[in-house]
Amino acid sequence: MTEQERTRGNMISSRHAAFLVVAILMFVAAVPAAHAQSTVGTITQIQGTANIQRAGATIAAATNMPILLHDKISTEANSSLTIGLVDNSSLQLGASSTLTIDNSILVNGVGAPSQVGLLGGHLHSIIVGAMRGSSTTFEVNTPNAIGAVRGTEWDTGYDEDEHEGSHGCRKRTTLDVEDGTVEFCNSASPPECKDVSKGKHSEIRCGAFWLGSSGVGGLGAFGAAALGVGVAGGIGVGIAAGAGGFDGPSHGPTVHSPSK
Repeated sequence: MTEQERTRGNMISSRHAAFLVVAILMFVAAVPAAHAQSTVGTITQIQGTANIQRAGATIAAATNMPILLHDKISTEANSSLTIGLVDNSSLQLGASSTLTIDNSILVNGVGAPSQVGLLGGHLHSIIVGAMRGSSTTFEVNTPNAIGAVRGTEWDTGYDEDEHEGSHGCRKRTTLDVEDGTVEFCNSASPPECKDVSKGKHSEIRCGAFWLGSSGVGGLGAFGAAALGVGVAGGIGVGIAAGAGGFDGPSHGPTVHSPSK
């Protein structure tokens, strides 16, 4: 090997080593950033017993534990859990409830949930500060409804119990707004949405807004038709059509067990 070839080989090796160092530094820098983005809140209060399903494992929830994107949080009977978010926003999960963290965003450089799923029970949401900004979104989804942030404080409930007048429909989402306004959408395709204001209560059963004692069985003509489709098809978001609405006075926070 000539001196020129040896010099050229050393230059190539040095270049490869430099690329390797840069790649390692980029990886090391990315790890904290990825972790920061996947962390969406912190458990600030817990009463009773709650568990978190994370990456295939179940761990006991505890105060000051971070909540990560894709966590599934469940509380037991007579238990509750509060997740502190950016700008003093918070999510309070009631007893015998299950919440999933489905999507996240960065709010002022801090990870925060943009979409959560209430699979059962009750959730009290307080969304303030930058999380209510025009460039941010926050949704509470249930198996048959979507509540999008426009308000500051509201309660969402979901159950699959038998309720009077439901004609076999066992999917019910309730919404009670304590402050501000919340956009509440059913599972029609395209969905029908209503703005529910402070002090008002609204309810969706299967794919239709519930009308209380009015309409056909409390659903209205389109809602009654959708109910049959929804029950037969195992309704989920965006499957069955529904119409009608009920924006009566609020029945108070739905954090407690709903009445039938």
